[in-house]
Amino acid sequence: MSAGASAWRQVHATVLQQRPYGAGHFWLDLDVPTGFVAPVPGQFAQLLLPPATGPAFLPRPMSVAGVTRRGRQLTVGFLYAAVGPGTQALAMLRPGDLVEVLGPLGRGFPLERPGTPLLIAGGRGVAPLLFAAAQLALHGRRVELLFGARDREHLVGMAEASRLLKRFGGRLHECTDDGSRGLRGNVIQLLERVVTKLGSLGSNVVLHACGPHAMLKAAARWAMQHDREAWLAMESVMACGTGVCRGCPLPRSASGQQAFPSAAPSLLGNRDYAMCCTEGPVFESRSLDWARVH
Repeated sequence: MSAGASAWRQVHATVLQQRPYGAGHFWLDLDVPTGFVAPVPGQFAQLLLPPATGPAFLPRPMSVAGVTRRGRQLTVGFLYAAVGPGTQALAMLRPGDLVEVLGPLGRGFPLERPGTPLLIAGGRGVAPLLFAAAQLALHGRRVELLFGARDREHLVGMAEASRLLKRFGGRLHECTDDGSRGLRGNVIQLLERVVTKLGSLGSNVVLHACGPHAMLKAAARWAMQHDREAWLAMESVMACGTGVCRGCPLPRSASGQQAFPSAAPSLLGNRDYAMCCTEGPVFESRSLDWARVH
């Protein structure tokens, strides 16, 4: 379950399957060649279509939503929304098509941290947390997944999340802004309710979250106010995924600046800014300056 640093490779992967996932989202499974390192929850990959297949601009960074093995074959799953020309081209892929994959990239969730893990998902931010839930369950850890969206329709893959958690003995907690499913409210209100219900276990929770930055900012503030750890999967413009292009800076907090090593590798950020692709995408809440995160 280690968050680890990346040992990435650039490979040609083969589409195993692609299926609708609801609300304009798709699940894409890619078979990767032998030697591709299995990602951990929270890591990502850069997907690039061949020029003849679709728009060949920049690769798309995609959170890994699942990893399965069939003998020696490794399959990596991605959950995405077809919202622009690149992701719309991805949605046109069929079994047997080739995709260029760079990965696994970044640092994932440190699921081994002591305490009761609470997985907090906003919309399609559920992708890496489904992966995290499966990994926690395999290690005999209690799984509590908090899932929020604007309405019932945007609880993407809710039925599959429910089946996954039921299989592993976990629990799913839902909320929607309009009250069409679960608690009427946001995930922080749901978090308060779940922590209260956990009783003594709620005094030592560790948050692992993925979703819109506004949600992550609220989760970070809750964690800091309650002196809890929160590990948050951030998004930024990641053209290269390896720290070369310097296009994904996130502002460090004062404590984050102090913790930055003077002899840091060149593909990390600097004292004032962290690189989302190489130091993240998962960051502990206290390491970033949330007043300057947009």
